[in-house]
Amino acid sequence: MQALFISFPASDYQTSKQFYEEAVGLPVDREFDGAPHKFTNYDLGKIKLKLFEWKEEWYGSGHSGLFIETNELDKTVKRIRELGGKTTEITIHEWGGRCCSITDPFGNIFDLIDSSKKGNA
Repeated sequence: MQALFISFPASDYQTSKQFYEEAVGLPVDREFDGAPHKFTNYDLGKIKLKLFEWKEEWYGSGHSGLFIETNELDKTVKRIRELGGKTTEITIHEWGGRCCSITDPFGNIFDLIDSSKKGNA
C-alpha cells in the first residue's frame, strides 16, 4: 500500500485554485468537473494534492483527506469488516476510481482505492 493523494476541501474553489497555482506555484496535473464534485490535482512528486469542492451532498468513498492505494481492495475491506471495522460499500466513481471509505476505531475516516481501477485519480 502507498499514499496516493491528500485532499483539501475548498469552500471557495476559484480562490483556492489561485492560491495553490499562483502563490504556491504548484503545477496542475488534472482537473475534473462532474458528479459529485469538481477537483484539481497538483503533482507533488510521489503523491498528489487534490483540491475539491462538493457539487452535491455526499458522504463516504469520496474524499476523506487521505487516499491509500491497494492492490487487494476486496480482501482488505473483508478483513476490516471481519474484525469489526466500519466501511462503506465499494463504489465505482464516474472518474474511474473503485474505492471504499474506512472509519478507524477512533472515528478517523480514510479511503482505500483499488490500484488497478483508480481511474485518473
